[in-house]
Formats: sequence, structure tokens, C-alpha cells
Amino acid sequence: MARSLRIAIFLGSFPVVSETFILRQITGLIDLGHSVDIFANSRPDGSGPVQPEVGQYRLLERTTYIEGPAEALDWEMPIFPITGRTWIPGSETSSLNIVRIAQALPKLALCLIKNFPLTLRALSSAEYGYQAESLSTLYRLAHLGSVRARYDVLHAHFGPVGNSFRFARELWGAPLCVSFHGYDFSTLPRQEGKGMYEKLFQTADAVTVNSQFTRQEVEKLGCPPGLIDLLRVGLDPGRFRFKERSRKPEEPFRVLTVGRLVPIKGHAYVIQAVGRLKEQGTGICLDIVGDGPEKDALSNLIRELKLEDAVVLHGSQTGPGIEQLLDRAHLFVLGSVNIEGDQEGQGLALQEAQATGLPVIATNHGALPEGLAAGDSGFLVPEGDAGCLAERINYLVTHPEVWSSMGRKGREFVEKNFDIHKLNHKLSAIYEKLIERHFETKLRAGR
Repeated sequence: MARSLRIAIFLGSFPVVSETFILRQITGLIDLGHSVDIFANSRPDGSGPVQPEVGQYRLLERTTYIEGPAEALDWEMPIFPITGRTWIPGSETSSLNIVRIAQALPKLALCLIKNFPLTLRALSSAEYGYQAESLSTLYRLAHLGSVRARYDVLHAHFGPVGNSFRFARELWGAPLCVSFHGYDFSTLPRQEGKGMYEKLFQTADAVTVNSQFTRQEVEKLGCPPGLIDLLRVGLDPGRFRFKERSRKPEEPFRVLTVGRLVPIKGHAYVIQAVGRLKEQGTGICLDIVGDGPEKDALSNLIRELKLEDAVVLHGSQTGPGIEQLLDRAHLFVLGSVNIEGDQEGQGLALQEAQATGLPVIATNHGALPEGLAAGDSGFLVPEGDAGCLAERINYLVTHPEVWSSMGRKGREFVEKNFDIHKLNHKLSAIYEKLIERHFETKLRAGR
């Protein structure tokens, strides 16, 4: 057994129901005997469901939240002009910027005493941009500077989180690993510029990506190829009950899709495909799991197509709820589409469906083609093409004899490529490599 490591995990918020893949990695590291602490920028709003593992592993007791005013940490709004005011969107009141500065003075004093050079950089716009101007980096530095624990390795999930906490590498003298997952390499660089990770790539000791597609996109942002390790997002096959699919007489053909209700997930095209098949007399139902800003628009589409009896929006669900829907489904669909250049990195729900023996259909989008055995466990269709999607669904409706073979091949594909146990051992090996390299660098520097 490998030695026990002391690991600090950095997250934007925790726990988040849509980031179960991070939760699985954390609990897997704990199962391997590692000591894990979690540092999160913010607390969740508390309105959504919480995965049972959070309680089982007492993860909230391992979690430290960065405390500070919402203007600085949640919204990262600048304190300039000093004579001005800060208005949080939707708020009926404002804050005087000079008062915000005064409130931060105790944190500033603490940071200056603990680490003068890092404090100057935390306040430098050239180093931390709007995070310096909002004082959010100062609050993070003050909070982490008061932590007494020592860590062997630091691991940030998502590029912006890595940017926010990259000072911890110097503060705690430990190597930093950063994982890219999706919006961080597509949406944000389009909004903030392709050079937004320049400082991060100069600081990080390793970058992990969840697909070859993600690797290509992260390299385009300036990440040195030698810094990158492929580490797919995994699942525990043993926790997904395999079931050969069959359909009872008069039972509707049940389609399932899982994903936040946002445009990139392409839910509207899946609904339209189901509508076409319904018009043709196909007995079909669609279950959609997820919540988000498109809920009202999708509800209106369902009413316009008169699909109230065929399409159900289930909202956010934790593991048990999703498992029930996977168990009764005949097909899983992921209809993601390119939105102004934004694309997805892996699509873990696709692997979870294959683990249960479901045939799958996905769009030829981002890294989704890497997430199934095309032609064996499922089919790829063009993005945003409801007609082609309806055609592929109809093929499976009318050819139940292929379901069993597709299900078995999907399970084999997932066990080979996405087993979380194998991937967590690989992550531990990445950590060990970083620690050894970091130690050698310190020796050469005579420290």
C-alpha cells in the first residue's frame, strides 16, 4: 500500500450535487488511506439535495470555507474608486468602498505579518487582476495563512479555482495540481480572454484533463504539453447495478437524460425528437433530471408540443433518485450542443448509463465521442439535429434485439476506462511524482 498523503482540495463551492465526480474522487482518496481537507470559496445556498456520502464521510467536518464579505468573495467587485460605492446585483443597499477597505485592514495586517511578499502580490492587479482589486485574494490569503496543518500536495478543481488559490503553493511549500473539466477551458476564456491562465500555468506543477479533447483545448490556452496528465472522471462500477433491458407489452419506451437545464445540454432538441416520435404514434416517455435557468423555457416547449403526458422534469436528484430512473429506462441520451464555442469535457452521466447496461446516444460534441464505444454501446448523432436523433431513437425502439449486446459492451467499456478505483490509484501516483519532483527542486535550490 502506498503511503498516506496529506492532501488539500480547493473547490469553488462544496457540496454541489452536479459535482458528484469530485465527491467520488475525495471519498476514494480517503478510502485509500489519505488525509483530505477541503477548502471552498463559498457555501452552497442549501436549497438543493446533498449526496449521502457527505454525511457518511463527515466531509463538512473536513471543510473550511473562506469567510468574508459577499462583495469581495461571492461577487469579486472592485474597491475602486475608493470614494465610490459597491452595489451587489439585486441588492437594495450599497457599501461604501472606503468602508470595505477599512473592514479588510485587520486581514491586511495579518497577511503582512505572516508573509509580506505574498501579500504584496495578492494586492497586485498585474498578478491577480480583479481578484486583487476586489480584495478576494487577500481574504483567501488571510484565511489560509492561519491554517496550521501541513500538506504534501494541493489539488484545485477547475481552472478559476486554481487561479484563486495558486498562492497556496508558495504559502504552504507544496506542489499544486489543477484539474480542468469543462466550462473552465471553453466558456471563461471566451469571456475573460485566452490568457487568463498564464500565471496559473507558470505556477502549477501538474494539470489533469478528463479527455483528449480537453487536453487539446487546454494546450490551446497556453498550457505546456509536458504539464498535462490524462485523468478521466470515474465511477465505481460496483455501485451501478447492471441490467439487461427489456420492454413489457404496452410499456412506453423510456428515454432518460441527465444534465443541468442550460443551453449547452441540448435538452430542447431531445424534447423535439421525442415530440416527432410521439406524432408518429410511438409510445415513448422522456425523463429529464437536472435544474437550471432553462426550466421555464423547457416547460413552455413541452406545453407547446403537447408533451405533458410524455416528458417529466424531475429537477435535481441525488444518487438514489437517479439510480431508480436508470433502472427503469430503456435508453440514455445526451444531446449537448456547441454554444458560441463552449463545449463539454467528458459527460460522466454517459458512463454511468453504460455501467447500468443502457444503450446510449450522444451528440458528436466536445469529448462525448470519447465517452462511449460508438457503434457498439451506442450511437453518435450530429449536434442540434432533432430529426437525426429521433431516427436513432426509433431504430432502438424497433430493434430490441440489439439492446442486450449494446448494454454488455457499454459495461465492459466503462469498467476498462472509467473505474474510479484504478483512476484514484493513478491520481495517487501523479501526486507522488509531483512530491518527488518538488523535493528535488528544493534540494537543487539549496532549501
